Amino acid sequence: MTAIRSRGESIVLLAITIAGLLIFIGPLFVGRGFPQSTALFSALIACSALAVVAVALQTRHLSTRLLAVLAALVALDATLRLVVVIGVLGFSPIFFLIIVGGLVMGPGFGFALGALTLVLSAVLTAGFGPWLPYQMLACGWVGMGAGYFGRWPFARQHVWLVALYGAIAGFLYGVLLDFWEWPFLLGAGSSPIGWAPDLSAAALARRFAAFYLTTSFLYDAFRAAGNLLLVGLLRGRTGTDRRRSAAGSYSSRPSAHLARGASGAAAANQAADGGVAR
Repeated sequence: MTAIRSRGESIVLLAITIAGLLIFIGPLFVGRGFPQSTALFSALIACSALAVVAVALQTRHLSTRLLAVLAALVALDATLRLVVVIGVLGFSPIFFLIIVGGLVMGPGFGFALGALTLVLSAVLTAGFGPWLPYQMLACGWVGMGAGYFGRWPFARQHVWLVALYGAIAGFLYGVLLDFWEWPFLLGAGSSPIGWAPDLSAAALARRFAAFYLTTSFLYDAFRAAGNLLLVGLLRGRTGTDRRRSAAGSYSSRPSAHLARGASGAAAANQAADGGVAR
């Protein structure tokens, strides 16, 4: 039963990912002729995130109480972004909750948390623009990736691996956002590192690599370092949990206290509703 639930969730996430990748790479080959409908794309991605939640609820992979947890985390993270909109040289603390949420609660939860956090923060900050759907997708993928990464038992037992994932995700998030922005930069065609029409895929790759290293790498390095530091702060807590685990009191995995609370809420809700255990 668990395998069926996970398969349904994975199919929905795969479909969203394929469609999202087309949105990202489209401008690389079409240039400024690629449609930029912020409201439409944002609505579609928000609906996709809600569809993931709906599938999880329908298959009892997500309880109504955990849905309330998702809503609370989205509101908290969006508020955090309201306080630190730009971040510090590329670093933003919102990625911490998205990574930990996906790690503990799964890929569907992580995708919904990332995408909905960005759309809610855009509402709070009036930050609607052509960048929003791309930010929603990229943040959703950060949470989704953490969810799949968390299914690897070895990763849950070593916080440094999760911190390393956070650092890599920080770079990949910046690379993805550069994909859509690069072809729309004014005067890009006149620069040896700018986008130009009718270039081969290899030539585009070389130019983009030069563009990224010149303009965005250092900025993204601060984001990666910030993610690494914040997730690494779990190490102290995990070390304490491992020591207590020797006495049979606590679990040794990262964020065990968060997972225990979520699992307890799910079990209580399923017992009350007569649902199937996860």
